Amino acid sequence: MSEWLGRTQITYEDIERATPSIKEFFPMLARFYVDDQKIRVIAILDYDKGDKFREIVRKVYGSLTPTNIRRAADEAIDKWMEAHS
Repeated sequence: MSEWLGRTQITYEDIERATPSIKEFFPMLARFYVDDQKIRVIAILDYDKGDKFREIVRKVYGSLTPTNIRRAADEAIDKWMEAHS
């Protein structure tokens, strides 16, 4: 989708202008197109560190879900960038 629109970064507004029905009838597809070229961070954790991470995510957010893992990662990245800018 972003290549078709001639952009490397697209927004929901871009999709709505190009194909309004996608956002209305297929919101997950619209989200895929918006998120498709965003940066991804993959961290492979040692077993002990992974167990500790899961434990703390459950403690802080109440459950271990992809959304809560993303929240924890976003929070850590924000703190790291703030400390180094």
